[in-house]
Amino acid sequence: MTETSTNAGAGAGAAGDGATPDLSGLDLTPRDPGRSPAERRKRRSYRNVAVLSVLAVVLGFVLYQALTNARVYYLNVDEAVARESELGNQTFRMQGEVMEVRGADASGALVFTMAFADTSATVRHIGDEPSDLFGVGQKVVVDGHWDGDAFESRQILLKHSEEYVEKNPDRLDYESPSTTRTAP
Repeated sequence: MTETSTNAGAGAGAAGDGATPDLSGLDLTPRDPGRSPAERRKRRSYRNVAVLSVLAVVLGFVLYQALTNARVYYLNVDEAVARESELGNQTFRMQGEVMEVRGADASGALVFTMAFADTSATVRHIGDEPSDLFGVGQKVVVDGHWDGDAFESRQILLKHSEEYVEKNPDRLDYESPSTTRTAP
């Protein structure tokens, strides 16, 4: 008997010597009792397909929302006036040329008239004051919605040409400083 207990303890270390048993030959992977490896692989593949399907749906929804909400389009004044009842209070951009600036109304909104293709619309701007370039004859894009008979604007975008006109043409031309230094 002594020999058998010695053989049993040889791989696991002697009892009481504090050595860690050698379990390298044992498979310690937990198993579902009653399921074959093929059934486990099949179940895992269904789970992977389900997770990927959910991720694809979520990604598709996020892309759809990003693309539909990121669309910024504008209508010409004549198109916006023709579709006024259809657009309701939906926010959109309208472009045209400033025909008349009436100034501020009782509520402090800047009131002006825009036109495009022989159709005009009254605009009440309630946002920031437009830049110095704003005026009659200026092409603008206003961002807002219809509010009764007027278009209520929150933002004015000015369109201008690429042509630069110098304010003070009589000033001297700027000469670049010399890059060479003279010895003192």
